[in-house]
Amino acid sequence: MKLPEITSFLKSANAGASELTFDIGFATKDTFDKVVAAAAITPETIGRLYSIAPSSVRVFAYEPALIIKVTIPRVVRSGGIAERDFDGTQQYAPLLDLEIAI
Repeated sequence: MKLPEITSFLKSANAGASELTFDIGFATKDTFDKVVAAAAITPETIGRLYSIAPSSVRVFAYEPALIIKVTIPRVVRSGGIAERDFDGTQQYAPLLDLEIAI
């Protein structure tokens, strides 16, 4: 199943000028628990999707909000001359094809 089929929301945003954060939200605790147990959203998985070192990826599962939060370094600083997404709001797209076996 693809990630958007089991989430209630999936978004990205700047986390300062040099990092991006992704919020992956779930409607039910059962779905959240299954995704966490499947260990499909890991630094290694995100590193592959974004072509970055897994050691630079932070993944947090926050049960009270039923959210998995991921933080990665930005390839280009927000507001830099090479910037194409100033707010970081379009950076979640690679997650749309992530397969989750639950």
